[in-house]
Amino acid sequence: MQVIVQHKMPGTLELPINYHHILQAIIFSQISFNEEYSSFLHDEGFFQGNRRFKMFTFSELSGKYEIVEKRILFRDMVTFEVRSPDVRFIRILQDGFQKNGIAYGNTRISEIRTLLKDQTIEQEEVFIKMLTPICVYSTDPFTKKTFFYRPGDSCFSNQVEQNFIRKYQAYYGVKPESGISLQPIEVSYGDKCVTKYKNFYISGWKGIYRLSGERKYLDFLYQTGLGSKNSQGFGMFKLI
Repeated sequence: MQVIVQHKMPGTLELPINYHHILQAIIFSQISFNEEYSSFLHDEGFFQGNRRFKMFTFSELSGKYEIVEKRILFRDMVTFEVRSPDVRFIRILQDGFQKNGIAYGNTRISEIRTLLKDQTIEQEEVFIKMLTPICVYSTDPFTKKTFFYRPGDSCFSNQVEQNFIRKYQAYYGVKPESGISLQPIEVSYGDKCVTKYKNFYISGWKGIYRLSGERKYLDFLYQTGLGSKNSQGFGMFKLI
């Protein structure tokens, strides 16, 4: 399920170029107002082994903007989208935005428009365009060094598939009966995105891909996002 969030700016909204952590904090702040659900996420959540999944992803802000000295300035109307397979999460989020507004630091917006959507994937093979970068990585257990994969790497698709299996099992409690495949179609070096998330640099890729698998699995990925770090604003795509 999806919720589209839109609001007008009373003036200029000035944010750092890498503002993913700000949007994530806004989403979590809305959930924190619902004590029951917030406790569920904290005490239980969606686990697979020792991995915890947040089960949502969000888009970048869209609207008129300009970049000045490594800051991004939004004016007039701002829109973003949040997706999750957890309908309760989306409805709580929508209710929170309507009641509490949005605070970008000291800038508080009280008049928020929200729209619930239930777009699904109905095919077993689709062509997609990444709206936010897909992040695929592994961490060396000994050196703790993180290696980010490129779409052209031989293990890229396998890493995406394994991530899907872990997320699906964490959400539903059972392994999927079959896997999925993601193949790059039109991806160039210009699609590479390096984002500073708090004190860490994250590498990801936009571009166009072919995604195939059982319909229900592709739909699950539409709601949760592809690859890793979905709840930090990575892995959202649209159908083309």
